[in-house]
Amino acid sequence: MDYVYKVKVMDMKLTRHSDIYNIMGEQVLKEGTDDAVEGRMRVFLTHPNCRTALGIEKDKTYLIMGKSTDLPNLDARLQYMLGEQTWIEFWPTREQSQTPEHRERYTGLSTLEKKLLKEGCST
Repeated sequence: MDYVYKVKVMDMKLTRHSDIYNIMGEQVLKEGTDDAVEGRMRVFLTHPNCRTALGIEKDKTYLIMGKSTDLPNLDARLQYMLGEQTWIEFWPTREQSQTPEHRERYTGLSTLEKKLLKEGCST
């Protein structure tokens, strides 16, 4: 993967033709082509047929990993496309991690977060 971010979905515009997600970069775990994500809004686009499978919800936090090939440069701005090579996973809060439903996921993502921040990863 070329980029790895912890993000929060701030707003969504879901239409018949496209789904647009306004996402706040909470933490950059691996910086890719876009070098200014943390603390900034980014727009992620996907096809409406993917809506159910993705299950993205407003005000929730996610791990998003993707490839630079899904980042076309339009009007001097990178456009994030949620494609078949993009990994999206719900990132539970610390409070949610206390429940059996989310404990294992939270532990796994926290371990990945620590490893990437401490050791980094190859590009």
